[in-house]
Amino acid sequence: MNIKTQISRLLHKEQTKAEAKLWNYLRNRRFENLKFRRQHSLKSYVVDFVNIECQIIIELDGEYHHDILQQEKDRLRDVHLEALGYTVLRFENKVVFEDPDLILDKIKESVKINKGKVSSKNPLTLTLSPRRGDNPPTILSTKKLSLAQKELLLNTGIGFVEYDGIQIEFLDSSIGKSEIRNAIFTSKNAVKSVLKSGTNISNCFCVGENTKKLLEENGKKVIETAQNASDLAKIIIKKYQNESFLFFCGNLRRNELPDLLKQNDVEIKEQVVYKTHLNSRKFDRSFDGVLFFSPSGVQSYVLENTLDKSVVFCIGNTTASEVRKYTNTIIIANKPTVENVIVQAAKYFNQDLSSQI
Repeated sequence: MNIKTQISRLLHKEQTKAEAKLWNYLRNRRFENLKFRRQHSLKSYVVDFVNIECQIIIELDGEYHHDILQQEKDRLRDVHLEALGYTVLRFENKVVFEDPDLILDKIKESVKINKGKVSSKNPLTLTLSPRRGDNPPTILSTKKLSLAQKELLLNTGIGFVEYDGIQIEFLDSSIGKSEIRNAIFTSKNAVKSVLKSGTNISNCFCVGENTKKLLEENGKKVIETAQNASDLAKIIIKKYQNESFLFFCGNLRRNELPDLLKQNDVEIKEQVVYKTHLNSRKFDRSFDGVLFFSPSGVQSYVLENTLDKSVVFCIGNTTASEVRKYTNTIIIANKPTVENVIVQAAKYFNQDLSSQI
């Protein structure tokens, strides 16, 4: 008996009260006639509950999951499982007792979404054929990856090449230690530059969870967060129209946010705190996939290369808009993170992974 089987059997015997209560809802096809398994082994993990057919995993978290180190482990675990094609639903144990219908509704919603993944909503799934077998796909990342991010690709068997398509130069801020009431950040680079200057900021408005995380880790108060600049501008217009803002940005910043605010009479000033330099490099080969994380990265790559033979994976709609100037073979991450871009590539090039489990 292998170690994972031993762990799974032990967890079956020692399930928590929350797991036992949720299992009463899910066992023997009681919910929506869906077959769930509990404490089931998937690759190197044992998951709390899983429906293989609809590729849904449910994890119940106790108090120790509030620990910062454990939260990072959970995040990487979820990314690995998503790379295998699964949707991971996480709930605190107390939700099982306080609002079990919330969990069941989320499961029902995920079932509907996952069953529709093969529909025409994503024509790439139907029209492009991922390479498998003796010639595994190779992708190019236009950003150097962390060790954990590289492991995601290595675990799927996808070959990869990485380089930094852009270089960032942080500028000395003329603001110094003055007090800023409302600051807008649309990138981590702007945050890093401002943090070096020691500027005091009362309220931060930002784009992206990673930008928010960096601000909060450095003691900054984040008032609003959105997934893209346009959405953040709309929030500000609706809720903070009488406030004034300072937009910390790069020299190649996009126009959407400042234009929307100015058109709606929101007072905004700008401070360029970093410069983006294109780091173009010619590759004497084509790639099955290319990962892009910014419009500047796209501009850098196409100076010396073409995209006509590659599936392109983008971190968001803004980056995708730049890619559409050169190809329509695009898949956009459903979360604006590096990990999710990798997950989309893994799902695309390894669509039969779940059958190998």
